[in-house]
Amino acid sequence: MRHLLITGASGNLGRELINYFDFQNYDYVYLAGRNDVLKKFNLNPEKFRIISELDLSTKSDAKKIFDSINEKEEDELFVIHLVGKYQGGKKLWEYEETDLLKMFNSNFLSSFLITNFAIQKVAGMKGGSIVFISSRITLEYEPGRAVYAISKQSLNFLVKIIEKEAGHLNFTANVIAPGVILTEENKKWINQEDYQKFVSPEQIARLINSIFINYDRLNGNIFTLNDKI
Repeated sequence: MRHLLITGASGNLGRELINYFDFQNYDYVYLAGRNDVLKKFNLNPEKFRIISELDLSTKSDAKKIFDSINEKEEDELFVIHLVGKYQGGKKLWEYEETDLLKMFNSNFLSSFLITNFAIQKVAGMKGGSIVFISSRITLEYEPGRAVYAISKQSLNFLVKIIEKEAGHLNFTANVIAPGVILTEENKKWINQEDYQKFVSPEQIARLINSIFINYDRLNGNIFTLNDKI
């Protein structure tokens, strides 16, 4: 059996990935997010499982997600971790401590905890893989977005460490660093004639699925998807 877990599934990108992965080769899909949003989808109850929104920056809540997955030794587990926060438009010295903690808890700590429990789960399975969503700005050092970029940069480093430390468990990790994603929310400020210039959710979904199909050969990579600007 092939198990797919999508965290942050009720967010802007998550909602659009659901439609794509509904038609891909996964036996069970677990969606972690807001019940009120996810219940609006016409989901096949034989395939999809909704996990109530949790605080994935806490160890207990991160563990609950994996407790809901009933795996067998011959199964595979694939994780798309979408939880994250954005804040920009400030100089380094203008951030409050609470701003820093919110972004690091959401962007890094949740990723760290999800990784830990995923590795533990896959240790008793055939294998598995995780994909994180970073950002193009982690590679370009844009002013005004420093704290966000630093917290997302941690994911680029995390996949390199996972490659070194968990490869022998047949668990792999990769990160996608896109430019601006053309979600429904972002379309509100992008001119329609410019849509083709930005990264579409379907492009991200196809790349993720390709990574999972070849997960035993792809590990520790930072895949960039650039805007056409």
